[in-house]
Amino acid sequence: MRDQVDSAVLAGQEGIRNLLARLKVQSQHVDFQFQREAAISLVLKPYLDSITARYLAPLSEEIELAEGYLYADYFPTDGHPSLVEQIRDTITEHVPEEERIWLDPVRHSYMDLLHVVGIDQETRPHRLHFQSLGDQQQFDVPYLEKTPVEKDRILLTRLIRGASGTYLPGPPLVLSFAIGNTLLAFTHELRRGIECNTGNFALAEWPEFTNTYGYLLIWSLARIRGSALITADAQVTYWNETGKPFLYAIALYEHHEFQEFSQALAEWEQLSSLPLPTSQDGQTGQKNVWVQYAENEQALSQLVTRFVLTSTQLTVETDTANRLDFIKHQLASTFGCSLHFRGETLSPPPHSQPHVDLLADTYVAPPVTVSGKEENKLLSMFLENVYLEWAEQPSPTLKGKTPRQYCRENHDTAEVAELIDQMEHNDLGLQRKGQSAYDYHILRAHIGL
Repeated sequence: MRDQVDSAVLAGQEGIRNLLARLKVQSQHVDFQFQREAAISLVLKPYLDSITARYLAPLSEEIELAEGYLYADYFPTDGHPSLVEQIRDTITEHVPEEERIWLDPVRHSYMDLLHVVGIDQETRPHRLHFQSLGDQQQFDVPYLEKTPVEKDRILLTRLIRGASGTYLPGPPLVLSFAIGNTLLAFTHELRRGIECNTGNFALAEWPEFTNTYGYLLIWSLARIRGSALITADAQVTYWNETGKPFLYAIALYEHHEFQEFSQALAEWEQLSSLPLPTSQDGQTGQKNVWVQYAENEQALSQLVTRFVLTSTQLTVETDTANRLDFIKHQLASTFGCSLHFRGETLSPPPHSQPHVDLLADTYVAPPVTVSGKEENKLLSMFLENVYLEWAEQPSPTLKGKTPRQYCRENHDTAEVAELIDQMEHNDLGLQRKGQSAYDYHILRAHIGL
């Protein structure tokens, strides 16, 4: 008896898959290409945006669902009959009865979010017990796909219900319970918007809504995936080759009040002073360094900020753009116009896009190790932009004159040359890895020294 049941299940699945293959071939006919592209583009619209497409692509299951929408839900806009009608009315080739019996079930199928409430593993094939999140209908479905499914997962899929049973037409998109419910909430928001704009409150019926607007489930999923990717990417941690935190968000300031700034920064509670000697040799100028630590997820203290104050500059290095933005506001509040902003870099080092697991409720991105070569490149680009602009900016150390203007009006380049010597001695690359990140001869030549 079990073999007979298995044979019936296999026959039903085979009939559906053969019919879907026939519908796909029919949709690829030359005169139907425009309609095919219009339907697929509608379902996958969020992924076709030029900005979104740079970091997010549709999943294979979403593409399958888009094709299912074309076969079952889409009505052509150019006078063509629907694909199901085209197959039903075809006279040029024979359509077997085992396929014809599924034409109406395919046409009346719709995308759904199905909660796996139970799995019967005693039967072959296994049977999944579903409950629709949309209208709480319950379904009992044989499961032949290779995609693993566990209890309490949410499946974004399409069910085809015929006289001989209910079937999944292909591998479902498996989601965590939390993501599935978030997807439902986003879709309800879109549905209410359509109801208010059209006045068609019959869409409150879940099957009628998804039969017409099932593609909104894909739109909502794209929104979730995009948000999850941004969240995961923002949590990426960066390390240098020695295993220390890589502080990529950097701001550079200019000043001429070393003692006042030293006293003020020493009073910041979150900062700890490093015991570095202060040089007074006239060549390197004065220098103080403060650092800030924070606990990571493993409750370990981790460097997140470094302040380097020299005779004429203040450099702030942090582990995230958000932290740097907060510190910049603190500095503006503390020092006002005494601190002259010269530039910043907020772009994280190049890295692979983190993977977003739709079966997980949290998104954790693996850490990224930044090579010395890549670090030098990032610092070099930052300093080149800052210092070439510095040559044309009024400097508080030069009585409000630009370096070029100061040299011209005073007929003396010694003070400007000394400033550049100090910059070179306190180069970011030298401080971080013992190798200068910028060729200061370029700056000297740019000013005319």
